[in-house]
Amino acid sequence: MVRLVFVFSVLLAGQLWCAEARRPVFCYYASWSAYRPGRGAFNVEDIDPQICTHLLYSFFGIDEAGSVIVLDPWLDLEVDGGLGNIRRFNELRLANPSLKTLAAIGGASIDPVLFPALAANPSARSAFARNARSFCQEHGFDGVDIDWEFPGHHDGDTSNDKTNFALLLQELAAELHQHGLLLTAAVAASEPIASIAYDIPATVAHLDYALLMAYDFNGAWNDFTGHNAPLFAGPSDQNDFQRMLNVEHSVNYWLGQGAPANKLVLGVPTYGRSFTLANPQDNGLRAPSVGPGNEGPYTEQPGHLAYYEACAIIQLDASWTRVWEDVQRVPYAFFQDQWVGYDDRNSVTEKGNFVVARGLAGVMVWSIDMDDFRGYCGPKFNLLRALNDSLNV
Repeated sequence: MVRLVFVFSVLLAGQLWCAEARRPVFCYYASWSAYRPGRGAFNVEDIDPQICTHLLYSFFGIDEAGSVIVLDPWLDLEVDGGLGNIRRFNELRLANPSLKTLAAIGGASIDPVLFPALAANPSARSAFARNARSFCQEHGFDGVDIDWEFPGHHDGDTSNDKTNFALLLQELAAELHQHGLLLTAAVAASEPIASIAYDIPATVAHLDYALLMAYDFNGAWNDFTGHNAPLFAGPSDQNDFQRMLNVEHSVNYWLGQGAPANKLVLGVPTYGRSFTLANPQDNGLRAPSVGPGNEGPYTEQPGHLAYYEACAIIQLDASWTRVWEDVQRVPYAFFQDQWVGYDDRNSVTEKGNFVVARGLAGVMVWSIDMDDFRGYCGPKFNLLRALNDSLNV
C-alpha cells in the first residue's frame, strides 16, 4: 500500500510539473477572418482549443470616456439575429478547461487619438478599468489585452504618452487583478519604436505578460526587400538602424531596459511581407523594390501573405525559389518580380528554441487564422504545432 501511494505521488508530481512547465502560447484570433472568401474564411469552430494556452479575441474598441465598444455587433453578439461569436469563442473552454480567453482592445485600425485622450484623463482611465472588468464579467473573458499602437507615435502632443500608458495599465491592473482577471499588452518590440513609447519597468510592472510584436521589421513601406521577422541581424543589413530590426536585438533591448524575462512573450508571425522587385534578377535581401507584392487570394492585402497562402505557392509551385538565410535563420522566396519573406516550420522552431534558451515566458502568434488551418502544406496548424514542440520538449 505504501509503495502504491509513493508511485501515485510521483506520477501526480510529474503531471503537476508538466502542467506548470508548459510555456504559454498566446494566439490572437482576428475575428474579421470570418469574412475572408471561400476556404480562407476562419470561424470560431476552426480553432483547435488544445493548441494555445491563451486565446485573444481581436478587437474591441474604446471611446474617450472609457467605454469598451463591440465593433461588429452582428458577428460578435446574438441580438437581432447576430452570430454570437463571443459566446462561441469563450465556449471553447468547454473542450479545454485550462484555456484562458482575453478580450483584445485596440489594434492598428482604431482612431489613433483615442488611446492618448483616454490615457491622459484620470477619470476616463478609472472608468475604462471598471468598464473593462465589467465587459470581461458580462461576456465571460478571463482578462484583457491592451493593444495601443503606439504611445508617442501619432499626430498631436505625445509628450506624456509614455507616462500615461503606465498610469492606464496601473488602473487596469488594480481593477482586473482584484477580480482574478489577467492583464496583458501587445507592445512594440523594436528599439526605435519602444524607446519612444514605453517606460519599460513601469509598463511591465503592471502586466501579467508583455507580448512583444516581433514582426513587421521590414515591409513594402521601404523601397527594398527585407524579412518580416528575422531572428538575428544578417550580412545584408547595411547600417546600425537595420541591424536593430530583428528578434534578438529587440529582446536584448527589452531585457536591458529592465523587463523580466519571465514576463516577456515573443511574438511570431503566421504571415509574410511581400514585395514587387524592381529587377527580377536582383532578388536577394535588400534588393530594390517598387511596391508591395501581389495580394493573396484570401487575405486580399497587397504586401501581405498568410502562411497558408505563401506555403501553397512556394511548396506546390516549382517555379518559386526558396532561400534559407543561414544567419538570420528565416526563409524567403521569389518568382519573377514577386518576393516574400515569411516564417515556416523551421524558422518558428528556431524562435521557440530561442525563447527557451533566453528564459522567456513563451510565445504569441499573430494570428491563428493565418496558420495553415486547413492543412494545405502539412499538418493543420503546422506553425503552432512546431512552436509547441520547440517550447515543450
